[in-house]
Amino acid sequence: MSPLPIAPLLAGIVVLYLVYKRITRISLDDIPGPKADSFWLGNVGKLYRSVVGTVDFKWQEEFGGIAHIKGPLGQDMLWICDPKALQFIYHTAGYNFPKAPERRALSVLTTDHGLVFVDGDDHKRQRKVMLPAFGTPESKALFPIFSRCAAKITTKWKDMLFDAPGQTSIFNVTNWLSFATMDAIGEAAFDHNFGSIDNQGGEMVRVYQTLLVSTFGKLSDGKVFFMNMSRFIPLPLLELFYAYMPGIGMDLVKQNRATSHAFAREMIRNKSEALTDGKGSHDIMSILVKANHSENEKTKLSEFEMISQMRTLLLAGHETTSTTLTWGLWELAKHPEIQTRLRKEIHAAEAVLQSKGRTQFTVNDLDSMPYVQACMKEIMRYHPPVFHTQRRAGKDIMVPLSTPITTKSGKVIQEVLVPKETRVVLSVAAYNRDKSIWGEDAHEFNPDRWLNKPDKRETSVGVYSNLLTFSGGVRGCIGWRFAIYEVQAFMIELISNFEFSMTDEAKKIRREACLVMAPVVNDVSEGAQMPLRVSVAQRE
Repeated sequence: MSPLPIAPLLAGIVVLYLVYKRITRISLDDIPGPKADSFWLGNVGKLYRSVVGTVDFKWQEEFGGIAHIKGPLGQDMLWICDPKALQFIYHTAGYNFPKAPERRALSVLTTDHGLVFVDGDDHKRQRKVMLPAFGTPESKALFPIFSRCAAKITTKWKDMLFDAPGQTSIFNVTNWLSFATMDAIGEAAFDHNFGSIDNQGGEMVRVYQTLLVSTFGKLSDGKVFFMNMSRFIPLPLLELFYAYMPGIGMDLVKQNRATSHAFAREMIRNKSEALTDGKGSHDIMSILVKANHSENEKTKLSEFEMISQMRTLLLAGHETTSTTLTWGLWELAKHPEIQTRLRKEIHAAEAVLQSKGRTQFTVNDLDSMPYVQACMKEIMRYHPPVFHTQRRAGKDIMVPLSTPITTKSGKVIQEVLVPKETRVVLSVAAYNRDKSIWGEDAHEFNPDRWLNKPDKRETSVGVYSNLLTFSGGVRGCIGWRFAIYEVQAFMIELISNFEFSMTDEAKKIRREACLVMAPVVNDVSEGAQMPLRVSVAQRE
């Protein structure tokens, strides 16, 4: 993306607008915050491009749960991780804090006009149609599919390790998990076999494999400036700019859209015909097509909205899960004592299973493995794939704080008046490390916190275990149960069969910001990487 030719004109218009707003605005100047790194980018250049979490944790330590930060050309913004403020923004006033148009335009690139893009009444309507496909029974029913896809990796890796010295080798586990979760979303969501693990070169795999890293990794000054200042461009024009302007780094996005649209149209046609013939399946898309058919004309989804939901499922259903699993295996490789303890619990549960004449775990068996669940929760707390969400104030609104702050003028306040149109950055990364919630060791990877967690009521923010990893409130991740069961299925299978250990390259891994938190060794141009040493696990 190279918006610099139009930057001077845009900057002039914006400066005039900001002067006017400064004269008439509700001021945030009394709220403490970091000094802007530059006038052109404010604080967001560093926030968006630093190793994920480093800036957030620094601000959390220095300013607490809220900070006044600057966007390009001196725009006033708020950075927030305070639990009560987050609860208010996500839950109580959810639709009063809609997504900012410039962020919605970015979501169109990867998910069209699906649930991630829409707001207000359209969001309520789409979510109502989609909910039947994501209930607890429906999500539980997918567990055998996830287990089967995880077992495919086991078979593949054991074949590759059979002749390897010491039955050990270095694998880029990121790629393998991406293949496997693409197969999982194919079967679970569409009853379709992508065959990613076996052929690793299918068209769908190619257009998704490096989509986010290639498109949103290593943002230039011009990209950061434009992405923030594009708030002053009408949303339809901004969508057209991203879709058709050449030379802005969107080639892979365009290929992704064309490929996924063709696949989606075929799936919708097949599911609709099957429903008409009374042969509907139980995959997510079949349930969604059935639910949509039962809606009246005013509330049902259009064909483009259905295509958009499928594109959303393809991205969210495999990208965030494979990213979570990748970071999880990295942590377990760094902490072999945790990995060993986890494997012992899984092997013990397998022995009980076999004593009953069974060979496969079901969802009902998961409760017998508390350490598996503790490790999964700790991975999701410590490494949230989506580390920020962004909103704008739809009106002047008072936001409460759980911890009072002292303003620059010396006032102690427990609520902040947020002016209309103020952009707010909600820090998932910082909230998930809040010491008031998770303890003084919040910056340590410690699954035991979930086994020893005191039984006390806290401000309810996230949809799962009070984590913000799946967002919360009216825009909480609709597929969070789906993701939970998928992560558990893969973790049980892989840790049972393999031992993961660090490599010299894995020690260099950094948390790269590219909408999701991708593992990168050297440069984003090389894509996401997690080279771990994988060995066949020994059984006692």
